[in-house]
Amino acid sequence: MDIVFAQQLTNLRKQKGLSQQQLADKLYMTRQAVSKWETGESSPDLNRMQEIADILDVSVQVLLFGTQVEPGKTSFHDKVSEYMQQDEADKDWHQNHRWRQWQYSPITNGWEFLARYYWLLFALIGMIGWFTLQYLK
Repeated sequence: MDIVFAQQLTNLRKQKGLSQQQLADKLYMTRQAVSKWETGESSPDLNRMQEIADILDVSVQVLLFGTQVEPGKTSFHDKVSEYMQQDEADKDWHQNHRWRQWQYSPITNGWEFLARYYWLLFALIGMIGWFTLQYLK
C-alpha cells in the first residue's frame, strides 16, 4: 500500500473548496507549510495529520493511502478475540476434567516434571540467589 498523502491532500482540499491559506489558517500553520506537504517536500506529524483529516472530514487512512480498510481484513483485536474463544478441545478439557487425569497421572520423564512443577524452579533459584547474596556480604 503506497502512501499518497501529497496527492490526497491536494485533491481533498480542493474538493472541500479550501485554499492553501484557508487550510493553513485552520491548522494555525503557514501557507508555505501546506504547500510543502502538497508537493511532498515535507510531511506533518501524526497529531497534525489527524487534525487535517478532521478538517477535511475523512479518516487518516484515506488521507495517507487513498482508501479505507478493506472489510475482509481483520484487525489485531479481532484476531486476539478469535483465539480467546473456547473451542471444543478446551470445553472437553474443563468439562470432563481431563486436566485431573493429566495432573494425577504418573510422571514418566523430566519434561513432564518441568511442565507440572516449573514454579518450583523459580522458588529454588530465588532461594539460591538469596543465600548467595547473604553469604557474599
